[in-house]
Amino acid sequence: MNKIIWKDNEDIVAGTTLRDVQVKEDNNMALHVGGNLTDVIANRQGLSEDLDISLNQWVFAQQTHSDHMHEVTKADAGKGSLLYVDGIADCDALYTRESHIALGVFHADCVPVLLYDPFTHLIAAIHSGWQGTVKEITRKSVAYLLAQEGVQPAHLHAYIGPAINYHSFEVGQDVIEKVQQMSFDTSAYITYLQNGKALVNNKGLNKAMLLQLGVPEEQITVNKNDTFQPNEALFSYRRDHDCGRHLSFIMMKR
Repeated sequence: MNKIIWKDNEDIVAGTTLRDVQVKEDNNMALHVGGNLTDVIANRQGLSEDLDISLNQWVFAQQTHSDHMHEVTKADAGKGSLLYVDGIADCDALYTRESHIALGVFHADCVPVLLYDPFTHLIAAIHSGWQGTVKEITRKSVAYLLAQEGVQPAHLHAYIGPAINYHSFEVGQDVIEKVQQMSFDTSAYITYLQNGKALVNNKGLNKAMLLQLGVPEEQITVNKNDTFQPNEALFSYRRDHDCGRHLSFIMMKR
């Protein structure tokens, strides 16, 4: 299956599936965006086979551009794997210490963030579109893990996957104002245009939140792919309006 691998070692496997025009539904992984749902599940099955797991080892959320996080336990196994409505409700961040439970978030232009702490054996998957970013879902999620789960920021490894890049993400005044109102100085991530709009660096804002909480820069991987630019391996809602979704996934093997 066509995918990007961030990590694949004795501890974890993590990465992002890609669009593939040779596969049914272009390798769409999301059930909530229409298309042939049987083919979407078949695509998920193909990835599961690549990872040597079954569909009932996945956990997905009903993503709502929220700032809500959910701790995944063994009791959650299989939620959202076959039916969207069975996913974790109203949630855009998942974390777990369970091995052989795969977490995933669906995205086209939105920013996926995967986290791994090899010391506490904790993984997380975060979906941060601009709405999640201005709600600071990445900062809130990591802060919770630091405060409540014993994670040390110096131990965290983070992956920011394919998403719309700075020079492609033009927004209006309503979004500009929300970015300006975030809890830290965001001026370096906004470029104002003569038409009254601006370019916003969503990947950069999420990286900034990780850095502010003490995640070492050398442990943050930022995928450079811009989903908006013409590329048959990438979905973009902003570019195509009707498209599938990538799946950024992470699973502990032991």
